[in-house]
Amino acid sequence: METKLNPITIHDPVYGDVIFTEPLFIDLYHADAVQRLTAIYQGGITAFIKPERATTRLEHCLGVAALLRLLGADPVEQAAGLLHDVPHTAFSHVVDFVFPNHEHTYHEEHREDMLQGSEIPAICVRHGLDWRYVSDAENFALLEQPLPLLCADRLDYFLRDGTVDVGTFSAADAQSLLAHLCVWEACGELGRTGQIVVDDLDAARWLGEQFIRLDDVCWCSVQEVGWYAVMAEALRAALELGVIAEADFAGTDAALFERIRAANAPDIQQWLALLRRDVDFVRDPAHPDLFALPKVRAVDPPVLLNGRAVPLSHLDAAFARHHEAYIAGKQGEWPLRILTTGA
Repeated sequence: METKLNPITIHDPVYGDVIFTEPLFIDLYHADAVQRLTAIYQGGITAFIKPERATTRLEHCLGVAALLRLLGADPVEQAAGLLHDVPHTAFSHVVDFVFPNHEHTYHEEHREDMLQGSEIPAICVRHGLDWRYVSDAENFALLEQPLPLLCADRLDYFLRDGTVDVGTFSAADAQSLLAHLCVWEACGELGRTGQIVVDDLDAARWLGEQFIRLDDVCWCSVQEVGWYAVMAEALRAALELGVIAEADFAGTDAALFERIRAANAPDIQQWLALLRRDVDFVRDPAHPDLFALPKVRAVDPPVLLNGRAVPLSHLDAAFARHHEAYIAGKQGEWPLRILTTGA
């Protein structure tokens, strides 16, 4: 099979026009496993309820690769950025509610299962690379870091959701932050060289506070967590009734959704009927209708200061208190009561 040598050009709302010319990247981009991500929404079930949340996993992966290029990452790490979400199932992190997983890592635990039957291993071999190495984001320090550190994956979904899908800040704000990101070349906690840091204290404060705000109104809002939990109940019922199998999660959002919507099963339909904008939720230990275990996302941006990377929380006591209180208030299993219009 010959490499398709036409460059990959993206017109990205965050990074502008970006052209990828590396044969490895071009080959991987055209792989069916990567193109499948055009049919996987970044926002999971929320995208079917709020069409404005229409960013796809492929758009995010291309954005991650673009940010890695901006930060000076080598072509292999950029390729790893393109691949990092290929293992995601239909409806993405909803699967972590279906098969409860405190760390929300179902896609990472099943990474090899999702990839080894695709074209990706052969493409990597053709370019002299180990596909297991390239597809494991933890091998790349700029691509992936544990919370509360910064990484290209985390920064892209923050910038993309904040400016495009949710609108909690402007494109100009995003550009201002990008101008203050740089790479500190010291060895990180996982033994890998390179760490994304912020070179300005005010920019770090803005990032830390805006990340918490976006998590609160979007990724870890009670409504979004509630919708994920409701969709998980519908999917669990479909699994129990044999309408779907776990293997079906390797397909696309729309295909899986159609399977369960077509099922003549009240145990499924009662949950699907709640996937509406006018359905909300409240945390209510006394009268719960269902339970959810959300993932809390908050960063503590490292600030480059006198040649060292210093966590913002060590420089700003008010931020440290806010960060700690926010995480404490969101952690743990949530008992949710369902609210509908007129309730």
